[in-house]
Amino acid sequence: MLSRICTSLILLSLLLASCARDNIVPVDNLPADSTITQIELENYINKTHIALLNRKPTQAELTQSLQQLDIDRYNRSIRDAYVLGIQDLDRSKWAIWQFLSDRILDGIDTTQVRESADIFQYRVDNSGTQNEKDYWQWLLDRTNNNLVALEGWYNQDSTYNSLVGWMVRMPIYDEINMGTENFVVSIYQHFYHRYPTDHELTQASKMVDRQWGLLYGVNGNSKADFLNIFLNQGEFQQGVIINAFESYLNRIPTTIESDKYHHHLNNGWDYLKLQRYLLTSSEFINE
Repeated sequence: MLSRICTSLILLSLLLASCARDNIVPVDNLPADSTITQIELENYINKTHIALLNRKPTQAELTQSLQQLDIDRYNRSIRDAYVLGIQDLDRSKWAIWQFLSDRILDGIDTTQVRESADIFQYRVDNSGTQNEKDYWQWLLDRTNNNLVALEGWYNQDSTYNSLVGWMVRMPIYDEINMGTENFVVSIYQHFYHRYPTDHELTQASKMVDRQWGLLYGVNGNSKADFLNIFLNQGEFQQGVIINAFESYLNRIPTTIESDKYHHHLNNGWDYLKLQRYLLTSSEFINE
């Protein structure tokens, strides 16, 4: 009796194993669900347009993007070409300027900057004294330099660092962060994501106030010197990486990721390449 029961259990186990083998579908060969895949692809197109252009795609853009990505939905080089095509649009370059403005200039847009330039020019042309004229000319020059940097950014003649450098020299940045120490603290918090040390605050403040200071082993005696030194430190690049991860992946990078992309930025990558890499990642697609 016991022998028959054991034999039956063995046969049952073999039968169940056989059924399981017959019904297992290899992970790499799962049947595709075209409806879900289509929704995911459309969501990806919407997300990339919002990230790069601050708006959703038009119907024509959606159709064109679907055709481009549908060649091979899992091919990253195709996604790279798709994102690059959007990055080449002037609006995409403007969106990066506007993203910075939202973070550091209370959201002022380029139209307002141009209107400010017109006002400053009017003041220059109608000043009653030389001192008054010099003051308005000083504000006009700073505003125009930002617009020149923006045009250079459109034409790929200006770097991301140059764009940042001129944005924080705009008159409105001084109005938001009144006083030398407030200016220095704001710069560190916006781009290094930390408060300056006592030494950094003292030396940077000296430079901004046109006195000689020593920061990261480099001497300077002007706001331009301070910004040039500040923007060329590795910690600025780390801040760029953090901002990009927060914007596109809704998290901060790990230490390994930060080191990895810092290495890339030191070896030929620019901001747009970093942006493109994150926007073509599986994490962004599935986020």
